[in-house]
Amino acid sequence: RLQCNQYMQTCDKDLKMNYCRNPDGELRPWCFTMSPTKRWEYCNIPPSGLGSQCISGNGDDYRGKIAITASGNTCQHWNTQFPHKHVIQSECFCFRGLEENYCRNPNGEKRPWCYTVNSSVRWEYCAVPQCDGTEQSAGMSSGCYQGKGLNYRGTTSITVSGRKCQAWSSKSPHDHGKTPEKFPNHVCCKTHGQVHHGLETLFETFFVVGTGHTELNSLNFLI
Repeated sequence: RLQCNQYMQTCDKDLKMNYCRNPDGELRPWCFTMSPTKRWEYCNIPPSGLGSQCISGNGDDYRGKIAITASGNTCQHWNTQFPHKHVIQSECFCFRGLEENYCRNPNGEKRPWCYTVNSSVRWEYCAVPQCDGTEQSAGMSSGCYQGKGLNYRGTTSITVSGRKCQAWSSKSPHDHGKTPEKFPNHVCCKTHGQVHHGLETLFETFFVVGTGHTELNSLNFLI
């Protein structure tokens, strides 16, 4: 059995309790309602706009669009393996905002960083300023959402009309198929080492709920 000693990332729709979510690509987070006459409704959550350009703490919730390192190097796109091969990809680092080549902190570094397009400089921290206290960095667990809210992980459970949300695991008053059991989980386990340093083996295990299918891959990368 694979043991996930130091790192485990679960990619799911996070259909917990009766919290508003967007598991199927609607315009924004929604839920089934407790009203027998209203099956579902969008939730009362404000959009976050373009995202903050400053960070709070280590910036793990930063979703701004800075894509330049502190020394002026342009960031490499997260979904490419050139000039630097790596394992920091959206499939294993779910809900970390790994879009385009924007600076991010998916692995708990001191602050947002990126791989660079400079073949002689593998990665660097980015020059993202700290928030001064009057502005907050909008994260996944905050009271707002970005884009369609696919990554929203807040705890709002009230719709725009004030109706209470039905729990995702419940079939009453509305029967539905959007249950936690019916949405696949993708779990990536990294068993040792520190990201960025040295040659590592990344063990990836994919569990597809309801199918009994498990796939194990072992990949060696300089990360």
